[in-house]
Amino acid sequence: MESPIEAWILTIGNEIVNGVITDTNRETISRELRSVGIGTKGMSSVGDDAALIADALGSAMGRAPVTIVSGGLGPTEDDKTSASVAAFLGVPLESNGEQLARIEARFKQWGRPMSPSNAKQALFPQGAVPLPNDYGTAPGFMIEKDERIALFFPGVPRELIKMIREQGIPAILKRFGGPRRVFRTRTLKVYGLSESKLGEILSDVSGDEENYHLAFLPRFPIIRLRIDVVADTEEEALRLLDAKQAALNERIPENILSADGRSMEAVVLELLADRGLTLALGESITGGMIGQMITGVPGSSRTFMGSVVAYSNDVKMKILGVREQTLIDHGAVSHACAREMAVGASEVADAHIGLSVTGIAGPGGGTPTKPVGTFYLGLAAPDTVLTRGFFLPGHREWVRTLAAMQALDLLRRHMLGYRIHGKEE
Repeated sequence: MESPIEAWILTIGNEIVNGVITDTNRETISRELRSVGIGTKGMSSVGDDAALIADALGSAMGRAPVTIVSGGLGPTEDDKTSASVAAFLGVPLESNGEQLARIEARFKQWGRPMSPSNAKQALFPQGAVPLPNDYGTAPGFMIEKDERIALFFPGVPRELIKMIREQGIPAILKRFGGPRRVFRTRTLKVYGLSESKLGEILSDVSGDEENYHLAFLPRFPIIRLRIDVVADTEEEALRLLDAKQAALNERIPENILSADGRSMEAVVLELLADRGLTLALGESITGGMIGQMITGVPGSSRTFMGSVVAYSNDVKMKILGVREQTLIDHGAVSHACAREMAVGASEVADAHIGLSVTGIAGPGGGTPTKPVGTFYLGLAAPDTVLTRGFFLPGHREWVRTLAAMQALDLLRRHMLGYRIHGKEE
């Protein structure tokens, strides 16, 4: 079996190393390489310093046969990548007439005059192979040293990802003959389990194999499970993916939201649409967060009727029909209030289903019997009316986010016939 191609990823920019921006380019490059079976051996970042760039490049090329570099190809004084590479190779910079003409044509297409500084972007280390940029002004380039190659791309994510696909990967595969195996990946979104609990449940199916790796990728409040497989053919890789996903489905069937990138709210809206049901919300603690999540999904107007943000008791009573006696006897944060809010939301919006949430997000407002992190959910559906109570302590946005997600998960579970979590009345 041929050895897999391995790459090192180097990103350049003061804003990256200073923490001003999140460096998503490293993840983007690694994902694109992985899609064709090119592994990432490691990553590094360095600021806009010529000596540091040259040193980092030498280190990267010493560690892997392929180095992918992004950043520092712009027209300003702090864009030093090309000059640093020339110094690293011990060669001069040379202007490339074809690439300069492309840059000039780009500005003409935009109807804007080209600044003299943009001509800098057509300067390449002597002997470098240009990689044209059809999406911006900065072309990339490729160098070779000691039978190893380095490819340089602009740091603009939109340009980078397209150039990697159209220029970078073909150049790598042409140089090294291409990977001998097929790499494929699939990501499952999981909700309702901690990372540690998920690890326990999946302990017997999460161990690395020669052609399989399962990655746990938490991103509050979702955990993504990324299945990576390697096979000799596309068909074999897809069969292996299906088999590994089936093993995960068997252990956590109620917690897997999607295997195609859909969010909790997208899944819920699809379930509602499939059943011909409409939804209305009564939100207190979440302050419209659930409605914002839902309306972020294209086509949500087909099933979503609207949301009443009933933050005050007066609004709960006047619009959602919560009885004053309910608030006196049980308080706004209670099973009884959540139930009447859900019924009221469905009635005021003439929706099939009303979903409500009321609680205490903090940092103040908690009591010994109802501490910060306490919230209640209500669901009024054609076949049932139910409530559930939760205590999930944390900082304010943590509690509000979990309350919104738990509300949508309650509705999801109800429609799928799964067990409903939370404390019953």
